[in-house]
Amino acid sequence: MTFLKTWPLRHALLFILSTYVAVDLMVKHRGDPNVTYISSHQWAGQETEEWPGQAEVCSRREGYLEIGDVHELRYKSRMKAGENPWHQMKWVGEVAPCRVKGHLIDKLDDWRNFRRGFTLGFTPDVEDRTHILPWILASKIDLNQRERRVFIDVGANYFNTSVTWFMRMYPCDFTEIHAFESNAQLLQKPSRGFDEEANSVEGNPWSYMTKVTPEAPQWMLDRINIYHKMVGDEDDIANNAINITRFIKEELQLKPTDTVVVKIDIEGGEWPTLRRWINDPDMPKIIDELFVEVHYNHPSMAMWDSYSSGEITRQDAKEMLGDLRWNGFFAHFWP
Repeated sequence: MTFLKTWPLRHALLFILSTYVAVDLMVKHRGDPNVTYISSHQWAGQETEEWPGQAEVCSRREGYLEIGDVHELRYKSRMKAGENPWHQMKWVGEVAPCRVKGHLIDKLDDWRNFRRGFTLGFTPDVEDRTHILPWILASKIDLNQRERRVFIDVGANYFNTSVTWFMRMYPCDFTEIHAFESNAQLLQKPSRGFDEEANSVEGNPWSYMTKVTPEAPQWMLDRINIYHKMVGDEDDIANNAINITRFIKEELQLKPTDTVVVKIDIEGGEWPTLRRWINDPDMPKIIDELFVEVHYNHPSMAMWDSYSSGEITRQDAKEMLGDLRWNGFFAHFWP
């Protein structure tokens, strides 16, 4: 009551109203990734359709699985027979029919085993990731604005594979990196760092150049935590296995206000975890972007995949990725 006596009621009401308007403008119009994401099972939310019938298609699971009449609706009277550049020359994949979290994402290219560059003959590297780069979420919104920025690598293999790739290529300065690899002989943190000043070439007036390829600096190595454990859908002390969902929610205590990027490649063990995440409404809110190698049984993959995926088909893998997107995960097939 003292406050109202010393400050007229109309001034108090004006202050409250002004504060509400200011907060509303900040939240809805500044592009904060914490609040612009659409909920699961909701189409992109743009005011106009990008192609006729998009709103109806993307209101159904089939739209995210890219099955049925989606292709015909998108390209009716626009693409001539036999003139599809994504079948013949595009290293980068096509745009998916339905947005995820309000953003464009890559089409699920199961015909090429999700490995466009290799199958089109542009690279001999079956693990090439060039096709992923244009679709990375952090290239669409600034994930560096959040105080806590976490990368979780489940099935890291050697340090210079996926951990190094994300450190170099993902446009976010991670404050924490948590890397899991059950084989302690594979994953070891490098001992030497990188001295930026000592590694620069002197006397070049045109650009900054390095003497040798930069390694991770010591301050970055200090952010990396390595776990030589199996990862799965439940804790199993006898088999040195950890429940990754519990680890994310309870040990790391990650929240939707944090930046969280997850990569999974655990030779078939991903299926129980992904099924759990699809039915857990918290996980697509916590995880900003998910990269996952979904293992399946297909003759064209037998040369590279020593893991026997049993009865799991390539169509099953595509549907898993589609269901993840349908439930709100900004998910890509890895690699």
